[in-house]
Amino acid sequence: MKGNVILQELQAIHLEAYYRKKGEKLSQTTLEHHHAIISGALKSAQRKNYVIRNVAQLVENRPRKPADQKDAREHCWDQGEVRQFLETTKSFGLQAMAFYALGLDAGMRKGELCGLRWPSVDLEIATVSVVEQLIKPGSKPVFGPTKNGLNRTIQVSPKTVELLRVHRKSQNELKFRNGKHYHDRGLVFAKQWNQMNRSKQSLGDPLQMNNLGQREFADVIEAAVIRRIKFHGLRHTCATLLLKARIPVHVVSQRLGHKSVDITMNIYAHVLPSMQDEAAAEMGSILYS
Repeated sequence: MKGNVILQELQAIHLEAYYRKKGEKLSQTTLEHHHAIISGALKSAQRKNYVIRNVAQLVENRPRKPADQKDAREHCWDQGEVRQFLETTKSFGLQAMAFYALGLDAGMRKGELCGLRWPSVDLEIATVSVVEQLIKPGSKPVFGPTKNGLNRTIQVSPKTVELLRVHRKSQNELKFRNGKHYHDRGLVFAKQWNQMNRSKQSLGDPLQMNNLGQREFADVIEAAVIRRIKFHGLRHTCATLLLKARIPVHVVSQRLGHKSVDITMNIYAHVLPSMQDEAAAEMGSILYS
């Protein structure tokens, strides 16, 4: 964000650019403090009628300190809850089925899911390449690099591939029926008729990231009659279930797109002791049986 932006002309996109730039050198915790200070200043300016609204509240993917172990423990489902959730998505349409299945399977961030485009999906070899994320939705969406600037390719399960294949066919039919009224940006997950709640929105527009946790996701959880977790909990669930299945930590770390294995180990340290117990038992059987 340049220093010559007039206060009354400040937009959320300016703040997002500032956080991306500073994120190259500063930690997310520090950037979260920056955001709190900026938001507080704009709130004061709004009370004094210097600005009409606090644009800091409109920032998508605002800086947040890294998830901790407590967050990962509380916002995580077990295998039974996951299966109940996925079964319930069948009542919410083909796109919902594919969207949540991929979120759980690949452990992708919300912005990465919403910014995923079909050229990054290879259904023949069952891979999804995460090369960008949605920064700002709407009729003029803004896309940017992944959170830490690292691209990754994720192998997904055959069932998830089949859900994506069926969803793509349904999406293509929607495009064909609506012709020029569908704004095709190549997005894997985009607005359908049931998600149009404003006159300026169009078919094919990106999903509203800020509403995913409060609306459809919450509705699916309620219908499934399982514990409520936040949307990021899908990512925690992916990592936790993989680690409990004894998938190596470095493989899970690569799947999540963490900068280092240390980050993965710090967040999911509570899962690792049980793995050590299993390793000890396995080593014992090798040495003494």
